[in-house]
Amino acid sequence: MGIFGDTYTLLTRELIIFKANLRTNLIRSVIFPIVIIFFFGNISASTFNIGITVVNYANNPQASSFINALTSSKTLQVQQVTSQSSAINMLSQGKTSVVLVILPSFPNKVNGNPSIDIYYSNSNFANIGAAIPLIQSTAQSYNAGISTNILQQQNNNAVLESNVAVVPLYGTSSSYKVFLVGGILAMVAAFGTVFGGGISIIADRQLGVLKSFYIAPINKKTIIFSKMISGVIQSIIYMLVALGIGFIDGATIAMGVLGLVWIILLIMLVAIGFAGVTTVIASRVNKVEVYAILAQVVVLPMWFLSGAFFPATSLPSFIQPFSTLDPMTYATQGIRDVMMLGYYPIQAITTDITALLIFIAFGLIASALLFKNYVD
Repeated sequence: MGIFGDTYTLLTRELIIFKANLRTNLIRSVIFPIVIIFFFGNISASTFNIGITVVNYANNPQASSFINALTSSKTLQVQQVTSQSSAINMLSQGKTSVVLVILPSFPNKVNGNPSIDIYYSNSNFANIGAAIPLIQSTAQSYNAGISTNILQQQNNNAVLESNVAVVPLYGTSSSYKVFLVGGILAMVAAFGTVFGGGISIIADRQLGVLKSFYIAPINKKTIIFSKMISGVIQSIIYMLVALGIGFIDGATIAMGVLGLVWIILLIMLVAIGFAGVTTVIASRVNKVEVYAILAQVVVLPMWFLSGAFFPATSLPSFIQPFSTLDPMTYATQGIRDVMMLGYYPIQAITTDITALLIFIAFGLIASALLFKNYVD
C-alpha cells in the first residue's frame, strides 16, 4: 500500500486501541492537571498578600481614593512611606515587593509622561506578576498612566533601569491562574506522548505484535510513524480536555479563536518532539515500569525548567541556561503569549517555532537511528 497507506492502517489500529480505553486514558492524563489548576491556581489567586510600598507625592483626593482602592484588595498589603529613597531601600533589601510612587501630577499626564512610577526587583517575579496587573487595572479607572522601572543589584548597589516592560508574560488583565494553565498545557502534551506511542511500543513487543509487524510486507518506518502520530493526536485531545478544565476554573484566551489555533499548533510541535524522544526510550526498554520512570526523569525536569509554576527568568542564574535550551520553555512561552498578551509577537513566533523545529528534528532523527531493526 505504500508508506502512507501502511501508516494510516497502523495508525487506525492505534486509535482503535486508544478509543477502547478512552475513559482510563483520559482519567489518567487529566487528573494531574485538575489537581494543579484547581488547587494551586486558586490558592495563588486567593492567598496572595503581596507587600507594596506607596509614596504619595500627589496628596490629593484622587490619590487617596486610588490608595484606598489598592488597600481594599485582598491581593495587596499596602504600606505608605514619605520618602522615595526609603522605599527603594526597602525594595533592595527585600522588605517589599513593589514600590509605587504617585507623582504630583496624578492622575493627569504632564507632557505625555505617566503620573505613576512602579519599581520592582527582577528577583521577585512570582509576586509582581500578580501585583502589577492589579495596580495597572486600578490606575486605568483613574485614567492614570504608569511607567515601570526595574531594580538591579550591582556590587551591592541598587541600580534602576527605566522603560522596562511590565512582566509581559502576565499581561495587564490576566491572573496567575491563566499563567499556570499555560504551563499545564505544555505538560499535558508531553505526557500524552509518554502514555501514547511509547507505552504502545513496549506493549506490542511484550505481546509479540511488534515482531509480526517486522515480518509483515510493510515499510518498517511506518511502525514508528503510526505510533508517533498516535501520541501526537492523544496529546492534542488531552490538551483540549485540560484547557476545558482551565476554562471552567476561569482561565481565558486573550487572543480568542486565533489564539486557540496557535495553542494547538504549538502543542502539536512539542508533542512531535517528545514523541521522538519517548520512541527512543521505548525502543531500548522492555518493561513498562522502567519506561515510565525513565520518561518521567526526562519530562518532569524539562517541565519545571520551562517555568510551569513561575517565570523561567526567576530561576537561579546557574539554572537559567538549561531553561534556555529546554524546548518546552518555548512552547510554554508561546501558549502564554496568546493566552495572556492577546497577541503573538513576530520575534517570539520566530524564536519559539525555530526552537521547536530543532527539537522535532532531533526527536525524528534519533528515533529513526536508534529504533531497533529487530525484535528481541
